[in-house]
Amino acid sequence: MAINLIKGENRVLDMNKFHVGLGWDVNEDASLYDFDLDVAAFMIGPNKKIIKDDYLVFYNSEKRVKPNDLTKIVPASLWSSNDNLRKESRPVDPELSVIGSIDDEDGKTSDDGDDEIMDIDLSKVRPDVQEIVITVSIYQYQERSNQNFGQVERAYVRLYKPGNDADGREDYRYDLTEDFSTCASVEFCRLYRRNGEWKVQALGIGHKGGLEELVSKFM
Repeated sequence: MAINLIKGENRVLDMNKFHVGLGWDVNEDASLYDFDLDVAAFMIGPNKKIIKDDYLVFYNSEKRVKPNDLTKIVPASLWSSNDNLRKESRPVDPELSVIGSIDDEDGKTSDDGDDEIMDIDLSKVRPDVQEIVITVSIYQYQERSNQNFGQVERAYVRLYKPGNDADGREDYRYDLTEDFSTCASVEFCRLYRRNGEWKVQALGIGHKGGLEELVSKFM
């Protein structure tokens, strides 16, 4: 049975290897433009900053893996264009501990399930990473008539073991019920070390800026 988290709540994670599914619905009348929401993972050290550039796992990460081979890192230069890069590869950190999502650029690729999915293996996370903050930001929100999370409904994050893909079979779930009508990015949750174990905390922290504001906070 799923543990339903509320904002600020934390729980001990009883699994090392799992999927992080993030989902949302967009009000179809909210904007003339498609919504491109992007998931990122900031891998944070003791100073509350990412330990190196390669530990921001997001759509433009230099290190990639192909969806049919999650064991071999390939450089971004392999792809002929940035567009192909985002559609045909997944971002990853150097230890393959966090594998980001294929980029759903218009929100239509995964209408019936999680919009974007990360794979995480905590046993592979390097020791100086103290926490992993999972965020969602709106791509080109200013150019697209100042899109914001007030136009996004039923946003959630859920953590589940391999094989428990179906909605309702997750181990942990956090439904964001706050009003983010002035926000272009949101910190959904964080995974963090405490006394030799990993815990998950529901965050729901909104930012008026997009990815650039998250980068300024964590880099």
